[in-house]
Amino acid sequence: MKKRNVPFGYQYQNGVITAHPQEVTVLNRIFSEYQNGLSLLEIASRLNDENIEYQPGVTGWNKSRIMRLIEDERYTGKNGFPAIIDGKTHQAMVEMKANKNTQSATNRSAEVFHIDVPVICPVCGSEMNRRHDSRLNKCQQRWVCSNAECRTVIHKADSDLLDDITVLLNRLVVNPELVQILAEPGHEPSVQVLKAENEIARMLDTLDYDKNALRKKMMECVSLKYADINSAPYIAHRLKAVLLDAEPLSAFSLPLFKRTVQAIHLEKDGTVNIRLANGQMVGKDDENATDSNHSAESSAENPGENQHS
Repeated sequence: MKKRNVPFGYQYQNGVITAHPQEVTVLNRIFSEYQNGLSLLEIASRLNDENIEYQPGVTGWNKSRIMRLIEDERYTGKNGFPAIIDGKTHQAMVEMKANKNTQSATNRSAEVFHIDVPVICPVCGSEMNRRHDSRLNKCQQRWVCSNAECRTVIHKADSDLLDDITVLLNRLVVNPELVQILAEPGHEPSVQVLKAENEIARMLDTLDYDKNALRKKMMECVSLKYADINSAPYIAHRLKAVLLDAEPLSAFSLPLFKRTVQAIHLEKDGTVNIRLANGQMVGKDDENATDSNHSAESSAENPGENQHS
């Protein structure tokens, strides 16, 4: 691959280094996206997906290439190159990179790093990604929508997120009756099951049926019937049993969370809702949900009151 003889964003015109308008547009985009929280890999992936060239006929964007552009001081006007960004913007990006690379202050054993369920965007329904910026004083964590056409940002501190989830789980622990177990309607066999049963009946009506073929068809029918079973009531009963067995929470419980929660739904104002393993949504303002503190007190006064299913 032919190497560039000037940095990306510049060109030679009549022997003089000048700014390259199209490449400057790409550079400003890279700098803007990086300051808005996108990772080096996310920026590189977007440029590759859009077939934006690094040089004529070549894309090949990667984390290292983006990092070099962000670190390059020549874009501030040093060493005789025309300035493309100001020194403050460059310094801010360098500091951001340094903060992102400082892992010693990040406790990767914290519960928030072990939450492996999706966090759902309230605007488009896509999955959101956690971002951390230690330069911020008020709230250093935020959740950014992964959908490039949405990019909704919700500021939510890790501690507040875990506390809100704990409140919702506690509400279910002290009152497992809130788990909805839908009555299973009269089950009708599927078309595939009916077809298999008819084929078996026809085979049995013949005097010289093939026993091996019949055995194979019967096994196929059993498999279809098993796949046709509605598992929703079983999941709900199992969920309820887990909650009945749990003690009221004084802090976030990762094991209980993993056994009960399927997804986290954030609202624009940071309100947390959880989707349980049975697909049921539980939120702060649910009409059927009791106040967790009141329920905990009632449970303590009447320990046997909620121990039934």
